[in-house]
Amino acid sequence: MNTHRFHKNHYLSLSGNNLNYYEITGRGTTDSASNNKENFSEWSENTIDIGDFKVIPFGNNNDIRDQIQETVLPNSFAHRALKRKAELLVEQGPYIYTQVIDGKKYYRTPVENEKITEWLESIDYEEFLHKNAIDYFFSECLFTKVFRSKSGRLGNTNDISKLEHVSSKKCCLAYKRNDKKEIPTHVIVGNWKTDNLNDLKVYPLFNPKEPNKYPVSIAYNKLYTYGLDHYPLPDIYGSLDWIANTTNTPKIFKAFSENSLNIKWHIQSPAKFWDDKREIIKANIKANPSLGPYKEQMLEDLKTEILDQLSTLLSGVENVGKFWHNEYVISLIGSSAVELGWKIIPIEQKTKEWVESQIKMFDTSIYAVQASVGVHASLLMVGADGKSDSGSEQLYAYVTHQKTATPIPEYYVCKALNDVIKAKFNTKERIGFYRTTPERMQDVSDSQRMVPSQTTNTPAE
Repeated sequence: MNTHRFHKNHYLSLSGNNLNYYEITGRGTTDSASNNKENFSEWSENTIDIGDFKVIPFGNNNDIRDQIQETVLPNSFAHRALKRKAELLVEQGPYIYTQVIDGKKYYRTPVENEKITEWLESIDYEEFLHKNAIDYFFSECLFTKVFRSKSGRLGNTNDISKLEHVSSKKCCLAYKRNDKKEIPTHVIVGNWKTDNLNDLKVYPLFNPKEPNKYPVSIAYNKLYTYGLDHYPLPDIYGSLDWIANTTNTPKIFKAFSENSLNIKWHIQSPAKFWDDKREIIKANIKANPSLGPYKEQMLEDLKTEILDQLSTLLSGVENVGKFWHNEYVISLIGSSAVELGWKIIPIEQKTKEWVESQIKMFDTSIYAVQASVGVHASLLMVGADGKSDSGSEQLYAYVTHQKTATPIPEYYVCKALNDVIKAKFNTKERIGFYRTTPERMQDVSDSQRMVPSQTTNTPAE
């Protein structure tokens, strides 16, 4: 018997052949008006003290990237969509170009530069850019380790030896404890889930204007998010609940079909109940510091334990002399009287209606995730109704995406590399991704089409 959190305040608990659905209702003391506990304005105020540094967390609990990874990776649709965006960005691969102005238009001219090409190949630049593209669409920020060659120490300002991709999931911005400006000057790299702080490494931020100031530094580039000074908020973050829905629907169906499970009870618990439990845990930690710092996972573990026990009780409620006692409390929240108490509601076994409602919720979630990802359904190789779109619709979707949705990602994905190329080779030549514009079929001769429309006679052997 197990209790699983399948999304935000919703849990499923399996006991025998019975599946119970739990829901935490009402607004808790830590909830905002939007029911989202993330307070974006407080990130820089909730710094983490590590040695001589104050670390700016990426999220209230420094876990936004963990939330994205844990929600997106198990989801076939969202994960594939983000990888598809990276494929569309990279397309034909990177190339060296110069920006040309002819008096009316800007356009790119591909160039050959043996020195730049030789250096790029020495750092495996294609793999570097592919990793950057993936990181960008997951987190919208990029970290690159910049190594200065030995000759750079002698004052040679154009001698950077190599670049190395660093996963954005491992990096946090930091500044010295005594820095009153509180402006990030360093990047701390490591596994932020471990309690072993010795594994964390500190690097100064790379400055393109002083590229050889440090033997090793980290370049940080991000897409600005309104109102956030230090980190971006990835587009995909707003759809995590929708993504969780699409991930769990197949699991629910699998459990239903393999075990003939029936969801027998809908159990509602007040959010204030769990807020009180959170305060009790914090009080226990304050009284006994050896328990370690408070983590939200402690409350999740307690929820699992309590819901497991309740599921055990409910699984025998029909044939054993067990009962459930609950006290209801009336509380004034604002000008409204709110009833605070657990509710256990039996669910009528209407399998067809339940299955149809799950499918409808899944379809709605897919549309919401697709809107968040920002890729037309045809570019994901499937239409909105699960069928392939027409050729013209795919063509226009592709052209629109490549013209409007790739320039900004390309700028950030290639920025660290272009900054170093400018400093190292003193040139205006840059790295970008080569993309083509496909022709309409009516503009292509029949013999040049992938599938000719006319039948060609094959000479007899």
